[in-house]
Order: sequence, then structure tokens, then C-alpha cells
Amino acid sequence: MSVRGTGRGRRLGLTREKVIAAAVKVIDREGPDSFSLRRLATELDVEAMSLYNHVPNKDALLDGVAEMLLARIDFSGADTGTWQDRIRAHAVAFRTAAKQHPKAFQLVCTRPTQSPAALESIRSALGAIAEVGLAPEEQVHVLRSYVAFIVGTIMRELGSAITVGTVDPDQAQQRIDEITATGDPLLASTAPYLAVSDHDVEFEYGVELLIAGLAARVGLAYDRDLPTGPRT
Repeated sequence: MSVRGTGRGRRLGLTREKVIAAAVKVIDREGPDSFSLRRLATELDVEAMSLYNHVPNKDALLDGVAEMLLARIDFSGADTGTWQDRIRAHAVAFRTAAKQHPKAFQLVCTRPTQSPAALESIRSALGAIAEVGLAPEEQVHVLRSYVAFIVGTIMRELGSAITVGTVDPDQAQQRIDEITATGDPLLASTAPYLAVSDHDVEFEYGVELLIAGLAARVGLAYDRDLPTGPRT
């Protein structure tokens, strides 16, 4: 049996796009774990059942949120310049979008989508990778390594993945003491750096490491010095 709404949503001019945009707003404010269709209906001032005129279920709505956020990313900067500049621009565009929606963007990183927006993101990254002359199969290997780094780093920055370090200076010394207390000489020597997270530095370092590694793999020149790691 199909579920039908009250019709109020139609009278208010509710559309699928408006429903998804409102969901982005709610999730950005309250987080994905607290999100529900009932909460969204309250936000829109409609009966919860009327949402089913526009989305079949919660999963479809969350997929729509991920697709909308992907579609909003401006990858135009990744279409010009050298292949190394294009990879940097793609990475920056993705991270910039994540920082604009720190709670809702977690859905982009965790929900697989085959939407046109997702394919455009892939095409944009592949456009740069393809320039180095690898066979298509290896291009995909490089792409997946790149995506794994971008998604993992962003999830950690958004607080959705395990990290040892902290961005709070008041907690840094406590982390240093905890790591040093293990008695492991390798951990102790790196404790001042493990204890601190500088997301900007670490993101840049990781992107540059990937670019430098790819350049070395194909025998091309890397165009800059690798940035240093974070300092306490």
C-alpha cells in the first residue's frame, strides 16, 4: 500500500528540491544522527506524511542530500592549469564544500552515489590524472587512492573518524604525556607531533605527497617543495 500525504505540501509549493534543501539545513544544525522525517516536517511546517509525495523514504532523502551537496561543489578551477595544479584545485574545492557543511557533508563521504554530480567529481579528478599518461586501469587505481585520502582526511577533520591529535592547545600537553607514558621510544619521539592536529597543514601535506608520488611514478618533475609537517 502506498503512503500518501495530506496535500498541504503541494499547496505550499513544496518540491523535492525544497525538501532536500531543508534537510541539508536541519542536518547541518543538528547532525545526521538526530535527523528524522518528522523533524524535517516540523522544519517545513507540514505533516510528515506529505514528505512522501517527494521522497519515498529516509534513505532516499539522505542520498538526495549527498547528491545536492556534491552538485554544489565548484570544480571549475580543476579544469585549467597543469595536472598538478588541477589535482590541488579539485582537492581544495572538495574540502571547501565540506567545511561549509561540516555535519551534512558527512553523508557525501559515507553514502555511495551514482548521481551525475558524483560522476562529474570523478571526471574532474580523472581529467588531471589522465594527463600523466597512465593506462586507464592505473588511472582508476590512482583515483581511488586519491579519494581514499580526501574522504578519510575530511572525515577526521569533521570529527567522524579516529584521530590521536587535538586542535585544542590546552589538551595537547595531556596527549603528549599520555603518548609518552606508553614507554615506547618511537611513540615518545613523535608525541609532540602526534598530539597536535593542524588540519590545514596535514591536508596540504597529504595532497602534495600524492602528487609528488604520482610524478615520481611516471618520471615527471614535481613542481614544488613538499611542505613540512605540523609543528607544536
